Amino acid sequence: MIPNLVVSDNSDVRFTFEREVIMKQRIIAILLVLCLFVGLIPTAFADSATLENSVDLDLLVAHGISLFKALEAGGKYDSITNTSAGCVGMGIMGWIGSSALQLLKWACAGNPEYCQSVLGDNLYYEVVNAPVAIASTKMPPWGYWRYRTFSAEELTAAKTLLGSDTGINAQNTLARIYLLSQAQHGWNAGVRTESALLYYCSAENHYGEGGVKNFMTSVRNALGISSTTLIQSLDMFHQGAVAANVDTINYRIKVYNYLVNTLHLPSGPDSSTVPFTDMPPVGHWAYDAIVWAYTSTPQITGGTGDGTTFSPDATLTRAEAMTFLWAAAGRPSPTSSKNPFKDVGSNAYYYKAVLWAVEKGYTAGTGDGTTFSPKSTVSVGEMLTFLWAFAGHPKSIQRNNPFSDVSGKKYYYEAVLWAYNGGILVGNEGSGSKLLPEIGCTRAYVVTYLYNYFVMTAP
Repeated sequence: MIPNLVVSDNSDVRFTFEREVIMKQRIIAILLVLCLFVGLIPTAFADSATLENSVDLDLLVAHGISLFKALEAGGKYDSITNTSAGCVGMGIMGWIGSSALQLLKWACAGNPEYCQSVLGDNLYYEVVNAPVAIASTKMPPWGYWRYRTFSAEELTAAKTLLGSDTGINAQNTLARIYLLSQAQHGWNAGVRTESALLYYCSAENHYGEGGVKNFMTSVRNALGISSTTLIQSLDMFHQGAVAANVDTINYRIKVYNYLVNTLHLPSGPDSSTVPFTDMPPVGHWAYDAIVWAYTSTPQITGGTGDGTTFSPDATLTRAEAMTFLWAAAGRPSPTSSKNPFKDVGSNAYYYKAVLWAVEKGYTAGTGDGTTFSPKSTVSVGEMLTFLWAFAGHPKSIQRNNPFSDVSGKKYYYEAVLWAYNGGILVGNEGSGSKLLPEIGCTRAYVVTYLYNYFVMTAP
């Protein structure tokens, strides 16, 4: 679970190790600066924000230790077992194999006399003298501790050590080093906010530094976002993991629930940079969606007026709605300049969005198909149909339709069934048994439909 960290067995191990970590961090920082000058770092990640000035690291470590202690060790520092992987696992971060050896080396270096008295001479001298990796004709090159299991007596002795002050201090100190290293890796991968970084740490703790890259690729592919798009919320990250159906999905759900329900960390987008003075309160059904629409890359909307308002209750025009959808899709360029609409000029801000939409079949226009009616208010039915067309015209397997004003003869019938049964609708549209699909769709509803599709349901 934990990448190897080579720890010596002398009394200066803590200072030597931390000095090496600091040196590596400085080297990495210098290399990052150099990479920025030659354009090797994705521009979306090359901002002035850093992990150190954006996140309370002490709080992150405290929350991380709480998380791992609860989910990896059952709430106990003295957790230890022979795992199904054929090696011993121990401690709050579930250190296994060679990493378990490193933990014991750390404890022995901090209090050798006590550790020898608890572990006994044989196990103590093995821990102190065993290299983290050794060659063997019987074992793989990475060392026999990869497959080291404990006898009943050894389990009892190590359990006593792990639960002592010496064992607890060793675990807390080593956990801090691992968590800060993992969080930095997450930051470098475009993960922002403390809750999302802790979610990343839980993934690296399971997959290792190398394997977590495949995990991140799967998440990004499931979300339909590029490697340069910032992941700015726990919800976004988790929905990507769920949609990617990664093999530790049950554990990911436990991590998500612990972060949100036990630690009470925010799961939605970071609202600290949103300038809107008319934002709904935190917890409102549109709050996360509005923050996402402003902070996403590319940006869905910069607001209204001078950019200090969002105007959640104002309706959108068909041109604005299509531009929002186009932005959420990544602002793709149309491959053809063919324009069937006489009311869509080449200088209009929505020109590319409309050409892209008609090229992809997301709209056939209005009337006889020669107009798009860009200035007309977009209705709820039209907006859901645009999004349904973008999704590929899926037919909802569940045919539940609670709306008396949405009949099978309506052009938006399949779109509404898909949106209702697929988690796109907010849930408070219309008046209970009626959707009111012909009324104008407000800005709050439009961005929430997009957020539910692109983030929460993660197609």
